[in-house]
Amino acid sequence: MQVKVYTPRIVEIASEYLPALAKRAADSLGDRAGDVSATRGHLVRQAVQDGLLREFDELVGEDGTVDLVCDPGMEIPLELDNRTLTLTELLEALHYKRNWSDMKSQRYDAA
Repeated sequence: MQVKVYTPRIVEIASEYLPALAKRAADSLGDRAGDVSATRGHLVRQAVQDGLLREFDELVGEDGTVDLVCDPGMEIPLELDNRTLTLTELLEALHYKRNWSDMKSQRYDAA
């Protein structure tokens, strides 16, 4: 019998890498990035794929996917001001370092 076991570990990803990781994670999802809730897992799996977390290299499959889950009970979406962010919104927030209320008001002005 084979059983996968996930053990808790804490990893550190430098803040300056987060925008690029979020961009590549969003790019990998294509059009769905605007609909998918962003999670820590998206960022960590992308960091593993990019070789930033070499201790997890064995979790990269032959097809390039990373077999890794970051939060207990599945992955918890990232939130800002009590609102779940999509990967696209996370990328905007990280890239432009704008606060959520500025992003929100721009969306309503455009509508």
